Amino acid sequence: MKGMRKYSKYRLKETVICLVFLGFFTVRSNAQLGTPPIIIVQPLGLAVQNGGTAVLTTTAVSLTSMQFQWIFNGKQIKKNHTTVVNVVIPLVGTVSTLTLDDIDSSSEGTYSVEVKNGVGSVTSSNAALVVLTTTVSNVVNIVSAGTGMLANGFQIHLSGPPGSNYVIQASSDLKNWTPISTNAAPTGSVSYTDAAATNLSYRYYRAIIQ
Repeated sequence: MKGMRKYSKYRLKETVICLVFLGFFTVRSNAQLGTPPIIIVQPLGLAVQNGGTAVLTTTAVSLTSMQFQWIFNGKQIKKNHTTVVNVVIPLVGTVSTLTLDDIDSSSEGTYSVEVKNGVGSVTSSNAALVVLTTTVSNVVNIVSAGTGMLANGFQIHLSGPPGSNYVIQASSDLKNWTPISTNAAPTGSVSYTDAAATNLSYRYYRAIIQ
């Protein structure tokens, strides 16, 4: 009887040790997996002149590398007349920019982006693109070539009526806008680099004719 009691206690202790041992490895394994990406800046809707260029951006963060898949009306976007550029900005995240050139009525709809890493995926909110069929002569357009994040700041390339003055405004909430530069455009084309963008998580821009 004494031998059986000893044997029972030993087996019980051994079982408890095994359970703790397995639980430790389960927690460690989950910690190594990480988490899915997080979208910190959603793409915003815009209206663009027929035949013009549309630029949509989003910013996501992840502990591991990410892949961006832009979506048009619920389907993976076609590569015709489109360019996707992903730029990693330290302490901010990865900025993915979708540029659509020579747009027309077939480009009108909703755009979103799916972001994946080794753990999972997340899909952004929808951004509506409206194509203006009526020509407007006093519109400032963003030109995709020359627009994007650089080492010394965010560069904006604008095109509009020759002989105009372009006032570039910036905002952090799309409600309050602050003029950051006024540029003369004798030929209608202007490039401006916002050096302050290197110290910001995100920033929105617009330009008006003075």
